[in-house]
Amino acid sequence: MAPDPSDRELAQRAAQGDHAAFTELCSRARPRLQTLVMGLLWDADETDSAVQEAFTRAWEQHAEFHVDAPFTPWVAAIAVNIARNLLRNRARRSQVTDPAQFDLVAQAEGRRRGVLSGILKQELHEQLYRALDELPLPLREVLVLHDLQQLDYPEIARLTGVAEGTLRVRAHRARALLKESLGSLAETWLQALPKPR
Repeated sequence: MAPDPSDRELAQRAAQGDHAAFTELCSRARPRLQTLVMGLLWDADETDSAVQEAFTRAWEQHAEFHVDAPFTPWVAAIAVNIARNLLRNRARRSQVTDPAQFDLVAQAEGRRRGVLSGILKQELHEQLYRALDELPLPLREVLVLHDLQQLDYPEIARLTGVAEGTLRVRAHRARALLKESLGSLAETWLQALPKPR
């Protein structure tokens, strides 16, 4: 049985118009894009739509793809821009997303929690969500991508087109604003997050 083709081989075929090769690249990239976009949008339906739109746009632009570059970061940059536009539109409409759609607080598997503990956790979850939602979009974006999605600054710079130094300043400002609004809760939450690569 022949080994699966590499992403580079698939990208070369896709650049020549091979839709099956492109579909396989998308299938491989989908989990990464779902996680990335969900971290920005916090809405499962919008995430699915944004990822699918990113793949559609990528296919429309497949002739522009440089086959020596990795496919997933290229299509991820498209997805991030789509998510940004959706967030801007959402802000204009002032719709609030249900915080239960995206769990910011990691749950330990197999542990049972009492009713009071569950209520407290939900209240903390909602406080965190509201504080994140109130951050200006550029600050929220870098905080989510770096602290929640655990991307390093060079990768975020490639996805967003923003200089690394600017991203670091935005992340610092976002953390400071969270600490202003949430006090020690923000500090505890930020320290509990896994450290980015």
